[in-house]
Amino acid sequence: MSACRGLGGLATRACPPCAALKQQPGRLKAIHRPIGNQQQRRGGPAAAAGRARSGVSCRAAAAAPTAAEALPPRPSGAVEALLQHILVRRDTLDGTPTRRAPLDNQYLIGLVLQHREHLIIATVCLLLCTASNLAAPVLSGLLFETLVQQQPMERYAKVFMVLLAGYVLEPLLTKVYMQNAIALGEKVLATLRLELFRTLMMQKIEFFDRHSASELQGLLSVELDTMRSFVFSNCSRDRGLRAFLEAAGAILVLFWLSWRLAPVCSLVIVVTALAAGHYRKRTRPVEQAQGRALQQMGAVAHQAFENMRTVRSFAGEALERERFQSQAAASYAAGREFGRAKANFEATNRAAIHASLLMLYSWGGYLVSQGLMPISVLISGIGFTFSLMYATQGAVNTLSDLRRAAGAFERVRALIQTSDPDPSMYGALPPGAWWEVANGAEPVVEPYADKAGDAAVVSAKGGDLELRGVSFSYPLRADLPVLHDVNLILKRGTVTALVGRSGAGKSTVAALLSRFYLPQQGSILLDGVDAGSFTRGEWARAIAMVSQEPVLFSGTIADNISYGRFGKCSAAEIRAAAEAANAHEFISRLPDGYQTVVGERGTLLSGGQRQRIAIARALLKDSPVIILDEATSALDAVSEKLVQEAIQRLVSGRTVLVIAHRLSTVQAADQIVVMANGQIAERGTHEQLLAKGGPYSELMSSQGMILGSSI
Repeated sequence: MSACRGLGGLATRACPPCAALKQQPGRLKAIHRPIGNQQQRRGGPAAAAGRARSGVSCRAAAAAPTAAEALPPRPSGAVEALLQHILVRRDTLDGTPTRRAPLDNQYLIGLVLQHREHLIIATVCLLLCTASNLAAPVLSGLLFETLVQQQPMERYAKVFMVLLAGYVLEPLLTKVYMQNAIALGEKVLATLRLELFRTLMMQKIEFFDRHSASELQGLLSVELDTMRSFVFSNCSRDRGLRAFLEAAGAILVLFWLSWRLAPVCSLVIVVTALAAGHYRKRTRPVEQAQGRALQQMGAVAHQAFENMRTVRSFAGEALERERFQSQAAASYAAGREFGRAKANFEATNRAAIHASLLMLYSWGGYLVSQGLMPISVLISGIGFTFSLMYATQGAVNTLSDLRRAAGAFERVRALIQTSDPDPSMYGALPPGAWWEVANGAEPVVEPYADKAGDAAVVSAKGGDLELRGVSFSYPLRADLPVLHDVNLILKRGTVTALVGRSGAGKSTVAALLSRFYLPQQGSILLDGVDAGSFTRGEWARAIAMVSQEPVLFSGTIADNISYGRFGKCSAAEIRAAAEAANAHEFISRLPDGYQTVVGERGTLLSGGQRQRIAIARALLKDSPVIILDEATSALDAVSEKLVQEAIQRLVSGRTVLVIAHRLSTVQAADQIVVMANGQIAERGTHEQLLAKGGPYSELMSSQGMILGSSI
């Protein structure tokens, strides 16, 4: 099968992103050009043809099969193609390829246009409501004029009925307008929240090292709720677009009624606008300071609540209270300054309104007395003055709300813009990516799912796991190397123990094997296949990890055990895994059994119980490779015995890496690897290493160990 070229070549099957763009060949050409260039740097047409066999990526040329094609396709080209589709979009107006961030104005407009029915209904009702409100002062003036001039009551009745109809219809139209405007805002924000969560879940692990959980939670809750509050607050009569329309409409109607009177009524607009400019200039840094203080206050509270047991054990309540109080004081100071600016602004507004009314009475009375203007226009002018007062204040408040919402949106956008998705997550991309919505493209019919190719077969059967010339330093500490030229092979079906002093790099090896990070040099292979040839899902199916402090989700025991299978397993399978992990007995004694809620991070269970739940989860996942990172170091003797029995069942017939400080637990390993200063100091069996009298013997002596226990 020919590969998708994206340029109208001889392809017989397009990749999913190209299928969505098949009606827009110009866009395909620009988007796929960089990918073709990348192919040549990766081994030319022959290598590109080999990588195209999975049907996922967009490749440029085909050639005769070579020996290299026997290897599974590397997804790097597919990753770049999909990331190009997400992050590199073409401007639909000028046809120029432009690099856009996920959260840009075009994307937001695309979200709004997805719900045109709400937008159209809300717009029509808004215009009708505005027209009704603008007509009311004019009709009121005519109504009083008929009484003052003692005109026929028929005229009075006609004007009254028209005014009555407007007063009856306006509330109904307002209801329909608000329902549709709020529905539109809720749908847009729901999509935005979901897309933001999806994007955060696709970030590299180093992204989560850099940003705290409370900060990211704040993006999804506080920041987006600020935008939600803006929608709710600005749907009323005296706020939002309605306020701007009524203010502009009132000025136009006043000039239509009397060009002599309109400038006097417009005074309130001029003064309020000047006051608003000064107000915004003064309050912008205050709002920013208050926002930072509130964010820090939330972070302090989150940290204290999350670590409450540590706080209690060290009597740290006073310290946490002081930390919180310092941030609360900063927020209070900013709030006081904001309040003073708000008070000055309101006082200026009131003075402008009163001055406008006094000038209106003086100048308008003179015009009426001289016969230059009917009294109905003066009465209408008084009504419009109050309309302008409310509309102008609403418009200013809307601008303030808009600034806060825009600030929240910018904080979200800044965080997303400064990070790139994890390339290995491309298989998790569902339809509806940023670029599709922004450009109004039809959603991709075929979801971006994991492709079952050669790598998937390898992940199912397992094989030797190898680190080949691996060097690594953590992204946040790039100047501090952690691993140096590590070469290690974990033979299939054997147990390898990784030992060494703290800081030697043992847990870093586990993190690399779990693909939390990518090595700066070297490669990681499973059964001879580079880790880059696996999607994130395929690699996750191949490797299961049980850590020293297993993390449980705040759901039920059954939910936690079945997490590795994403709920696609029977109750009998869950029970079998629990029995194999020595967990069924204590679960059965719980009032709700497998439906018992474990609490946040599993705090309602003991350490040994949490560890056995984690082992049951790994058993049910049934991965061919198991990593045990200090899995029993924090347990008492009884719990350790139960966990060790469960581990024996877990590792049977699998490739196992055991990371341990206590050497008594690893003496029966097929291979013991001693690490020191980020390098492998020596390797061999327990007896071989003891005979050498090297670092392993020193570790044994430091722990006072003798031959004995085994895994």
